[in-house]
Amino acid sequence: MAKKTCETCGTKSATVEQMDDPYTAALYPEWPEHDQMTLCPPCAVARYEES
Repeated sequence: MAKKTCETCGTKSATVEQMDDPYTAALYPEWPEHDQMTLCPPCAVARYEES
């Protein structure tokens, strides 16, 4: 499995995933599309909590 790099903290790990932006997905769930981000789990949670 290829390791991806978190675009926020730079961590390179197999747990890093490409996902909808947790910030906009939380604030605007009605939007049909969100920007894609490559984040590790801690950065994804932190981005979500910013919303």
